[in-house]
Order: sequence, then C-alpha cells, then structure tokens
Amino acid sequence: MLQAINDRIKGWLGGLVIILITIPFAFWGIESYLGGGGKDFAAIVNGEEIPVYQFERNYAVQLSRLNQQYGKNLPISNQQIKQQVLDQMINSALLQDGTYSSGYRISSTQLKDSIKQIFNRDGVFDRDLFGSYLASESLSVSQYESSLKQDLRVLQKRNAIMASSLVTNDEAKQLAAVDQQTRDISMAIFSIDAHKDDAAVSEEDIKEYYETNSGRFMTEAKVSVEYVELKAADLENDIAIDEGRVEDMYNLYKSNAINTEERRASHILLTTGTAEDKSKDVVIARMQELQKKLEAGEAFEDLARDNSEDPGSATQGGDLDWVARGQMVKPFEDALFALNKGEVSGIVETQFGLHLIRLDDVRAPEFASFEQKRAELEQELKQEVISSVFYDVSENLAVTAYENPDSLDAVVDVLSIPVKQTEMFTRHNGEDIAANAKFREAAFSASVLEGGSNSDIIEIAPDHVVVLRVLKNEPASRQPLSEVESNIRSIIELKRAYENTMAAAQQAKDKVASGASLESVVDEGWNVQMYTGIKRQQTGEPGPEVVQAVFSMPDPASGVVSVENVNLASGDVALVVLDKVHTPVDIAEDSLNRVKQQRKSDVASAEFGFALTSLQDAAEIERNSAVLQ
Repeated sequence: MLQAINDRIKGWLGGLVIILITIPFAFWGIESYLGGGGKDFAAIVNGEEIPVYQFERNYAVQLSRLNQQYGKNLPISNQQIKQQVLDQMINSALLQDGTYSSGYRISSTQLKDSIKQIFNRDGVFDRDLFGSYLASESLSVSQYESSLKQDLRVLQKRNAIMASSLVTNDEAKQLAAVDQQTRDISMAIFSIDAHKDDAAVSEEDIKEYYETNSGRFMTEAKVSVEYVELKAADLENDIAIDEGRVEDMYNLYKSNAINTEERRASHILLTTGTAEDKSKDVVIARMQELQKKLEAGEAFEDLARDNSEDPGSATQGGDLDWVARGQMVKPFEDALFALNKGEVSGIVETQFGLHLIRLDDVRAPEFASFEQKRAELEQELKQEVISSVFYDVSENLAVTAYENPDSLDAVVDVLSIPVKQTEMFTRHNGEDIAANAKFREAAFSASVLEGGSNSDIIEIAPDHVVVLRVLKNEPASRQPLSEVESNIRSIIELKRAYENTMAAAQQAKDKVASGASLESVVDEGWNVQMYTGIKRQQTGEPGPEVVQAVFSMPDPASGVVSVENVNLASGDVALVVLDKVHTPVDIAEDSLNRVKQQRKSDVASAEFGFALTSLQDAAEIERNSAVLQ
C-alpha cells in the first residue's frame, strides 16, 4: 500500500525526546519551576489579567472531571463549560481582591498548617499524597498555595460573618420545631388503570390525531455511504526496524535508568532571616552546636525533632523519604549525592536556610537486559515511524479526496485503499463504523448529502481516519397510518384515562373539602391508607411527591379541611387529607446548636452573594469571547 515507506525509514528520526514532568518540592515555600502565559488574556478584572493558559488549564481540569462523572453524555456543551469556568475565575478574582482589600490575610504558618491538615495520612503529613494531588490537577506548589490562600481568606470572611450573625434561642427553637415537625395523613389512590375501560377510541379519533400530529410520525432520513479508511495499525507490517537503532534506544534507556538512583535522606533545617536571632552567623553557631552533639553520640532523629524548622519532616526525625536527582534544590542535591551511606554532611546552605544532611540508604536502579527490552523497544521505535508515516498518508488522503470530489477512485489509485460500504443509517443511529457520531455528522452535512461531494477527512480516533461519500439517500417521510395506528390508539387511551382519573379525583376532593369523609367518596373496595409521623426527609412510602405536597398543606387546626390531589409518576392520582400536625415543644440542645449553625451558614451564604453581586456591579470586567469558542 505504501511504496515509499521503507525509503522514509532512515536516520534517527530526530532522536528520542524524553519529557520529564516533576513537581520540585522538598520544603515549604518552594516555588514552582513551571511557567507559562503570554500576552493573551481570558478576561481582565479591574486591570488584572486572567491569562489564557490559566483558563485553558482550569477548563481542561473541569472537562476531565465531567468526563469521569458522565462519560461521553455530558449534560452541557463545551461552550457552556467554558462559560462557567470563566465566570468562576472572574468571581474568584473579585473575591480575592475583595477579601484582601478588606484586611483578610493568611500567614505562612496558617498556610502550612492547612496543607498539613488536608494532606495527612494517619495524622502525619503525606508528601506523596500532596504530590499526587498536584500532578492530577496540573498544579505547581506555588499555584496551589496561591489558590489555597485565596480560599482561606474567603473562609476567614465567611467565618467572620457567621461569628457576627445573631440567632436567638427563640428563633432557633422555631426553626428547629418546623424542621422536626411530623404530619399524619389519610390517602386514597385513584388508579389510572381503573379508568382505561372508559377511554374508548374510534377510528375517526385515530385519523384526526394522525392528521393533527403528523410531525410525530415522520421517519428519519437514511443514507448509505461508501468510504475509505486509514488505520495506523495497518501500516505496521510495512515497517522494518534496523537492529542498530534498537541498540541505540536500549543504551539511552540504560543511561536514563542509571541516573534514577534514589537516596533516602534525613535533614535538620534551620532558617535564617532579618531578626537578630536569625542572622546567618547566629544560625551557623547553632548548627555547629548540633554537629558537636552528633559527634558526642546524640541521635540525629532526636536532634531533628527538637530543632529542625521543616515541619514536614521534623516530626519524622528529619526523614525526607526517597529522593532522586532533580527533586531537590541543587546545593542540597550535590551534598546528598556526595555522601556515603550513614554519613552526615557539613553545613549546607540553600535558599531555605542551613541544613545538616544524612544519607540513610541508597536504592540502585534496576533495568532490564537488552533481550528483555528488545520487543518493547522495537515496538516503540515502530510506533514512532508509524505515527510519522500515518500523518503523511492522512494528509495525502485528505488532499486527494478534496481535489477529486466526485468519486473515491483517485484515492484508490493513489493509495491503494479499498472502498467499503455501509448499511442504511440515520443521523442519530448506525451500526459498525456508522455508530460513530462524527461519521454520521459528516454523512448528513450539506456538502456531502446535498452537494454530492466527498467529505473532508474525518478523525474517528487519533490513529483512524476516513473519507466518505453518499451512495443512497432516503429522505424523511410520514409513516403510513396502518403502521402507527396501534400506537395512536394507545396514546389516546392513556390520555383519556388520565383525564378521567383527574376528574374522578377532583370530584372526590371537592366532596371532602365540603365536609364528606375520605372513606365515603372512594369507590367500594378501595382502601384508605393511613400514614402517621411523616417527616420532611421521609424516604419510601408514601413517596416523595406526596411528602413534598403534605408539607406545603395548611394545618387543619385552623378549621379548614386540608385536602390536596397529588399527581404521581405512575399516572395515578393520590387524594391526600392532612389529619394532624405534630410540632415538638422540647428541642434538644444539640438540635438547637445545629439549627443555629445552619442559620448562620445560610446568612453567611446570602451575604456572600450580596457581596459578590456588589463587586460585580462595581468592577471593570473585559471578557475575551474568543476563548469561549
């Protein structure tokens, strides 16, 4: 199929590009090595830009979350997701400015303590858990710290509002009493099945419905197409790999593996600063004292617990777990990898302060033999070649199909790809390759369906493309009455049965409202059901529709008969009489406290909403509509 493939397999394909994405943190406050940005902005809020790269990252994270939750059946469009993300980022920027200008601040200690609380396992800060989270959210340490500071400032303001909110005991008792209220009811079900016999349907009824609702009985347009497809996997048999290239890849693999030696380290950190007791000379003197204690036989772990100012490791006796090259700042790394097992370094200075470093263990890398890796390396190299060739052939396919729009013959001649055909399928459903939505969309596009042209190249998957053209087109048409007559009869019967059920229930309701008993207005043989002690959060019987209606009905103690019809999902109608309302008098102390806290939270949420609206009204906001496309 591809005559020139072997000619293209020459050279080293530019070599292998190895991208190592690491999260470089060892101590608190370390800045990210990640960068990005540019002059483009997603929005400008009061003169401050929200960079496009930040918006795109947040959008990607949100889209990933929604895909995990809903799969391919997202409840909203990509454009709506983008709009929500941008609005959230704008609101976040407004709240950040608002809380900061209001004097809310988060200290480094508060930030560190919060991170330790969030990422702890068995009561101890888990560095791996922290790193995994950052990696999953595509965040650097500094980006996460900045975001968390903002959230904590907002929480500070919310807590301040809650602390200032006054909820009296009387108000709390009233709210708790309403929440804990229970209700007793009597209920009869008017069944739709009991009224189906009264819903006779004539032939004239069916014809009238058919003519009046003709749009409901249209068949979908159908097409069959011919197509050519290209799969990267089809190229594999045409690829020949030189042994020398495989050996080069193995040597590169082994070289990289050797550089992944890991070392288990412990350290003692003393920070320096502008304060007199934090001057460099003073801290060096303290470090020298610690060195003397080590020489005198005191345990490194004990000295780390009592003296180290790295909160993440001090409680662990200074243990930093296993680290590899590139994970620590360079002075620290150089000192660590110069030590022999069990040795303690001299005083090492980094941007975080002064360190004493101990090498606890060395974990040599393991790597497979050439024969063990051969098949994997050959496949990797083959995939590199296939990707390159697949791209070129795809481009050739696209150009050939475009320049010869009236048939696929030219594609067959140039690329020797066989033409395939589908069965008939609709815009919304198909089998085999027509089950793909992109494929169906292309088949029903105006240029293909009406213009009779070849489609543009369609990417079914990153390694699978097709070009198609329509062979047969069956336009939408109205189904004959004979084919839909039984369905129409069922529709009309159900509609009339429901109307009869509603009428019977309404007559019964009117009688009960006039003073008749529920038992006297239901058909003979039907049972009146009694439910006592129904709660607002009731599950199970008598069902959510009834419970919701019951708690919206007036208290019969007022002298008015409290009766209501409730439409059920089954099509039945429940005639409900509210017999009694039970309102508790004595409210437990814990319930009162819970209600007070909830009330304060509601007040804080409302005030936050008002504050955000005010910030939005006063702000100068410029949105870049292009990012929403």
